[in-house]
Amino acid sequence: MYNHLFFISPPFYSHFNPLLYFAMGFLKYGCKVTFACSIEFKDLILNSGMDFYELDISNNKNLGTAERTSQPVEEQNRLEAFFHSTKFGPAETLITQSKHRKADMLYNPELLIESILRIDHEMKIDVYVADILSYGVTIALHASNKPFITFCPPHPQTIPDVNSVYGIPKKWPSSIQLSAKKLELIEKTLTETQIMFTDVFNQILLRYKEGHEKISNAFRLVSDIAVVYNYLDFRGNQEELNEKPSKIFIGHSFDEMSLSTKWLEQVKHPKMKIMISLGTFLSAREDVMKKLVIGCKMYHPEAVLYVSAGKNVEILRSFLSSDDVIEEFLPQIGLMPYMDLVIHHGGNNTFTEALYYGTPMVILPFSSDQFNVAFDAESNGLAEILDPNSFNEEDLSKAIVRTQNRSKNQLNHWRNLSRKRGVDYAVRILLGID
Repeated sequence: MYNHLFFISPPFYSHFNPLLYFAMGFLKYGCKVTFACSIEFKDLILNSGMDFYELDISNNKNLGTAERTSQPVEEQNRLEAFFHSTKFGPAETLITQSKHRKADMLYNPELLIESILRIDHEMKIDVYVADILSYGVTIALHASNKPFITFCPPHPQTIPDVNSVYGIPKKWPSSIQLSAKKLELIEKTLTETQIMFTDVFNQILLRYKEGHEKISNAFRLVSDIAVVYNYLDFRGNQEELNEKPSKIFIGHSFDEMSLSTKWLEQVKHPKMKIMISLGTFLSAREDVMKKLVIGCKMYHPEAVLYVSAGKNVEILRSFLSSDDVIEEFLPQIGLMPYMDLVIHHGGNNTFTEALYYGTPMVILPFSSDQFNVAFDAESNGLAEILDPNSFNEEDLSKAIVRTQNRSKNQLNHWRNLSRKRGVDYAVRILLGID
């Protein structure tokens, strides 16, 4: 039984939100929870009934819409480089992300080690919880011999298998075609990053942890207690509850959201409703957003669009009718059960939300784990997949028609399983509650 848990979250909305709901799951069973993050998230944490501890674990932040979040100049430049790389395809994007990896994910581990030792001295902590992408936190906890649980908000392959390289999809969705030369370049670059990252980890351990075992792959360093995946076990053989570390698949990490009266009136519209959401980062791809809006209106003029547009609200508004809804940031979870279709980028939050509500999907993967999510969705008959850089309006229309004509048996199967899981499933296992 854990009496006091200490969660450490990166200041990225897409990771903070599922981690927050996971933390809230422990409150139900009388646990004390302290939640550490940047000051911008303080009110959300306090309003959720947890103690707040200010701790910055990253130079860059994403408070809901990445391009509107104030960033240091260097971080803003890297963000722009990422957006630019997505226009050239998966190889260029994954290579750019790999080159940014050290600065993105290994923020001042020495300072984090000192912070964790101070926290541990100030309060009695039974176990820490770390986001898988907070590698500085993971190495700090490991180096200071503190017990921790790993929480994995993105696709499970974010933690590579023994013989895999971090960030390289094992299988690609059918619409994403790469040449042998580009695949070779991806493997070369990402392997070099993995070696570099692992070397940095081992140098830190050499300074802080006497007699440590050398780490063979820094991206595989996880809790020896449990890894909690915000995902479903699509392979059917990955969950391990009687091993150490336990591998727990929860399917989703959010609460159902009630809509305001204004939104409830809006979603009563009897016509087909389509949500377009490319997440907190990729809504910046104005060209793709424009093609999606125009394609939907051209081939499905009666459909009502709900567009999460980021900074592109005014640019896209001229392509919409008075029935359509466009905002910088939609109440996505609240709207999802009313949608007939969601078009998204393969981000794990949107994917698990759509799956929970059994909403058909069209996915356009750009980067990171989105190719893995898209492959799972396609191979399980849950979504149509399009290449975000090469699709045209007619491709989009055909994909929409296929989603509406397809049997919902598979979608319903995974929806039902998702609803049986959630954070309470993992919390009860971790607390030893039958």
